[in-house]
Parts: sequence; C-alpha cells; structure tokens
Amino acid sequence: MLPSPWSVPVDPVLVVGLVIAVTVTALSMQAARQEPRGAWRRAAAPVAVLLLVASWLSPLQTLASHYLLTAHLLQITLVMGVIPPLLLLGLPGRGWSRAPGWLASLGRVAVHPLSGMLAINVAFFGWHLTGAYEASLSSSELYAAQQLSLLAASVLFWWPIVVPLGDRRVLGRWATLGYIMVATIPQTFGGITVALAKHQLYPTYGAAPRIFGLSVLTDQQIAGACIALVSKIALFVAFSVVFMRLLSEAPSDDGDDGGGGGGRRRGTDTPSPQPSGSVPWLADLNAGRTVPEPVPVRPLRVPVGAGPRRE
Repeated sequence: MLPSPWSVPVDPVLVVGLVIAVTVTALSMQAARQEPRGAWRRAAAPVAVLLLVASWLSPLQTLASHYLLTAHLLQITLVMGVIPPLLLLGLPGRGWSRAPGWLASLGRVAVHPLSGMLAINVAFFGWHLTGAYEASLSSSELYAAQQLSLLAASVLFWWPIVVPLGDRRVLGRWATLGYIMVATIPQTFGGITVALAKHQLYPTYGAAPRIFGLSVLTDQQIAGACIALVSKIALFVAFSVVFMRLLSEAPSDDGDDGGGGGGRRRGTDTPSPQPSGSVPWLADLNAGRTVPEPVPVRPLRVPVGAGPRRE
C-alpha cells in the first residue's frame, strides 16, 4: 500500500536533521548579531531552514520517495544546490578563531576543495546506482540517510565557494571559477545518461501509479534534464557572483594578482637586459629613476629710467 501522493510524511531521521539545522541557524544568528551584514545575509539561514521543511516535510517527500524520479531530482536540487550555500552564508565570520587548534585543522582538511569535489560526486553516484537507490525507495530510514548524506556532502562542496567562518580562501577567484565548472561535470554526464535511457532505471517508480500523466520514460527524461540543466542554476549564480567580484577588484599595490598565492608580481625584481650601445639616461628612464625638470629662472626686468642717470 502506497501513501497518498499528497500526504505529508514525518520521518524521525529527517526531523532530527531539521532540528540540527534550526539549532545551527539560531546559534549562528546569535553569534553574528554584532557583525555588519546586509538583511539578505541575515535571512539566508532562515530561508534555508524553510526550504528544508518544504523538501522533507511536504508532499514533495512522498512523491520523491514513491512516485516520481522528477520529484526526487527537484528535491535534491534544493538539498544539494540551494540550501547548503544559504546555510553557509548564515554562519558567523569568526568561527575558526574560537575553535581549538586541532579542530580547526581537521575542519580545514574536511572542507578542502578536493574533499568537497570527491564527497559530492561519491555521494551522488553512490546513492543513485540502481541497487542502492532501489534499496532507499523501499526503506524510509535509508532514504532519509540518503538525504542527510547528500546535504552534508554538498556543504563540503560549497564551502570553498562561500568561504564562511572567516576561513582563509584556499582558491583564488580564477581557481574558484574553475572549481565550479569542473566539479560537477560527472553529474552532467549522469543526467544526460538518465535522459537518454530507453528503459526504466528504477522499477519502484515503474510500478507506482502515474502522477500528472507522466510515463516512466518521460519522468526519467525530465529528471535527467533536471540533473544536467536545472541543478546548475545555483552554480551559475555562484559563478556569476565570483566573476563579477573578480572584475570589480582593483589590483593591489603588493602585486597580488588574485591567484591565491600573493606576493609580488613575477619579474618586478628581475633586471631586464639593455641593448648594447644604450645611453645611461635611457636605463635610468626605464628604471623610473628620474629627477624633476629644473624650473627656468626668468631674468629680472629693470624699468627704463630706474637706474642711475648719466651726467
């Protein structure tokens, strides 16, 4: 017996996840009360919690876990692409400074870009293999564990992009753009594979009553398009924000070109060879060693008849 498509399930595991999210949001808002931030930044974490409620405590959860693959992809688009950056934007700006040294070091290893890239792809493909995903559809507890693990992996992925808790930026602006573009390429190919499949991938959805008149293959095609296109909307927004900040940044006087390495620009301290026969003043001019041009002294004019008269 399947539940009604419009019923609202209350899964204890997901409720615990929501309680944790609400607690973190409340503590973050309390810690960030004295920090200068705009209204949109203050509202980011509460909006993330509301979206979690809409994903896990609504008919979307029932449709996703019993009826439609498209509903599931809409659900994980929120869980993986929209909610994590909003939660991270709500964190205070001085978190790592208050943590013990060992905990801060362990946390920075966990949120390293390589860790985030590996975590999000392993979690996504690991759960959506036919056997693993069919098992989650037959067990509400396993499906809830899937949702929590996808959210956790997505937080690790988004961390190097948002850089919360006053963390040092591991990636420069250009490297962040490359990270956004490269990290989810495997998911794009996965979505294309699902959209082009000529047979049903998950028998549970094939055996369920049809919702909205969608056939199994049509449902799969829409879901594949969601993976390949719709799920990239949040990444496109992040890419645009980083790119616009990159364009608006003025080059600093210390020669930092925004690549994350800092330091002086290459070649500023390296002497450049001069062609043979160059005059000394040309080398001084190229090196910037110049002196101000002397101001010409005007001759003093004596009015006619002002001098001594001749007898």
